[in-house]
Amino acid sequence: MRKLIVAILTALYLLPTMGEAQVPYSYAPLEIGDAKTTGVGSNKNSFFQGVTLFDPAEDPALARMKGKKVVGVRCYLRADYKQSRQKRSAILAYEGSLSNNIRTTVVDFSEGWNDMLFDEPIVLGDEKLYLGVQVYETVGSPHPLLTFSDASVPQSCIINLGKQSWEEYSDRGTPFIAMLLEEDAAAAFENTAYAQNTTHPQTVAPDADFDGGLYIMNQSASPIGNLEIAMTGTGTTEPTYRTVTLPTPLAPGAATVITTKLHSGLGEGTSVDFSVSVTRLNKAIAQDGRTGTTKLYVTYDNFIRTPLIEEFTSQRCVNCPQMAYFLEKALEVYEGDYVYLAHHVGFIEDVFTTQPDREIQYIFGGYENEYNPAIMYNRAILEGESKVIQGVRDMSPTPYTEALTLAAQMPAMAEVSIDATGEKLKLTGRVARDLKDSELYLSCYLVEDGISTDKYYQLGMDDADAPSDLHEVFHHNGVILHYFTSSAAGDLLSPDDNGRFSVEYAKAEKDGFGGTRQRIVAFVHRTNKSSLSDNQVLNASEIILTQTGISSPSLDTRHEAATFDLLGRKVGSATRGQMLKGIYVVEGKKVIVK
Repeated sequence: MRKLIVAILTALYLLPTMGEAQVPYSYAPLEIGDAKTTGVGSNKNSFFQGVTLFDPAEDPALARMKGKKVVGVRCYLRADYKQSRQKRSAILAYEGSLSNNIRTTVVDFSEGWNDMLFDEPIVLGDEKLYLGVQVYETVGSPHPLLTFSDASVPQSCIINLGKQSWEEYSDRGTPFIAMLLEEDAAAAFENTAYAQNTTHPQTVAPDADFDGGLYIMNQSASPIGNLEIAMTGTGTTEPTYRTVTLPTPLAPGAATVITTKLHSGLGEGTSVDFSVSVTRLNKAIAQDGRTGTTKLYVTYDNFIRTPLIEEFTSQRCVNCPQMAYFLEKALEVYEGDYVYLAHHVGFIEDVFTTQPDREIQYIFGGYENEYNPAIMYNRAILEGESKVIQGVRDMSPTPYTEALTLAAQMPAMAEVSIDATGEKLKLTGRVARDLKDSELYLSCYLVEDGISTDKYYQLGMDDADAPSDLHEVFHHNGVILHYFTSSAAGDLLSPDDNGRFSVEYAKAEKDGFGGTRQRIVAFVHRTNKSSLSDNQVLNASEIILTQTGISSPSLDTRHEAATFDLLGRKVGSATRGQMLKGIYVVEGKKVIVK
């Protein structure tokens, strides 16, 4: 009996108590606040495990903590998991690799933040340390783990669904998982911060400034008002230093994402390393911290992306008007340029269906006459999606705004300009030099907008759940009237050695369906019917035709005050004193600047 009492007292002595102070260390914010978050899970009846890697070889702050004790895990759960009786909920630790479990401490989690202690502390050494949680997830419950979705720190979100295999979820954000350390470890990171580029991959020019998102996590003990960052890229021997001033001081343990000027390296390629490290905090030299490493598409062929939105619809589709309605509401607030097309296929053909619409049906992967309404952006699989085609989401503009923002951030690998001022329609442009020998296609359409539903019916306009202003907002837009190419699927491009191309087509005039305007749309794209993920649009362009010539290249009234040349290209504001001599279009009217 005496030996048992001694053993119990010894164990209690070794076990940290909740009364002892612990300090958290993390790559995600230590509070939620108004952070943009995402839930991660399987939505099945199965085990869920999620860990974050803490690697002394990658993080100098962890190397400075060698010999200090990790006493537990701080985490955020999206529901109560009172599963200790079944030993289903626990905090986990793996050392060296995810095959070497060194701690599984059974606990009961509450919804929200949890500070959970191991049965026995872990002494930090030179090995990698994976820390995280395990619960048993059930159908219908919120995905267990919450992540900071604005930034994905490499190897921070490693998930094992159903105890099958570990996989890194590189696009799901950074989990709210922190290591809990004994208090005297805090000196190792009292003046440390983590920074990382977030808007990647993106197309940038070599050795040049670019507008990038910068994720900053304040690991230090004091608020941060400004910080100095050092940026390096492949081919760069010396870093570029820059001081960043924050709009408001960043509290200890808090994180933010700002847009700032970053600087690329010298190396070219589609996946070039780019790293950011913090060298000063509040003008004082910072302790060495982890370097934030991401990828960029670095090329002298630096093109500006104009996303292409393609909607699949039909006059006889009762749900299509509401998708179009919320898409239109999203486009009203979207501040960038875009090109919109409607394909009247995928359900039932109607009076607007043309051969280009029929040609693109392969993108459904074999599904025909049953998949409207649907939409795609740049004919690409967007981050967080698994298919090119997306169906109806919640009835709000938000899903469309978010998807369009992702589409606009995709690297542009070509440019195309449209000139309709001569006897023929002339399309010129460039493709990235590393793609000049690839199989690329050019498509070009005459398109009509603003076709009234009074003359050309649309089912679903008077459904009981339809928005009250649906009749006011909805028109048949993006209707293809004519294709200029020799094939309805597009013409194969033949760029020169510099990636340049120039193509001419006979002009076409069509009365159309009595809409409010007509546009010429052109885009460079891949076509691969055997691999649906390899059909991306490299870039798109358009000009708007009027009775008097060419007007502003806009799909709504956002750019009415902008100024365009006679090729339909935006050249700046309508302040004439800053414009070169020539003929311009301002608010739809021709203006001569002398």
